[in-house]
Amino acid sequence: MKFMHFALASALAITPAYAHSDTKPRHGGQVVEVGETAFELVRAPAGVSLYIRDDGDDVPASALTAKLIVTTGAKKSEVPLVAGKDSQSFAKGLKIPAGSRVGVLIINTQTQARQSATFNIQ
Repeated sequence: MKFMHFALASALAITPAYAHSDTKPRHGGQVVEVGETAFELVRAPAGVSLYIRDDGDDVPASALTAKLIVTTGAKKSEVPLVAGKDSQSFAKGLKIPAGSRVGVLIINTQTQARQSATFNIQ
């Protein structure tokens, strides 16, 4: 019986632990994870995109309303995002300078559940 407990404990000790979400950027942006939800913010010449993954799966942007709260120095502005293809929401033409702080608020249009994240732009 002692051997069985030892064998079980040894097997558990060498089993790797897996995270629920993937924190690697899939679109070349900056990723922040809140619980099991990963937010990816991508700054590009055409504007800013936001991608959402929950427990590793893409969340369709059409199921959400989203906005950014951008703070640069003493200036604060709210920018609504438009649902794009698949999990992409975007703000065409938006430029976010380095050093800004960006709050993200998403609302599930069906359940009205809210979730937020904060990015410190480098």
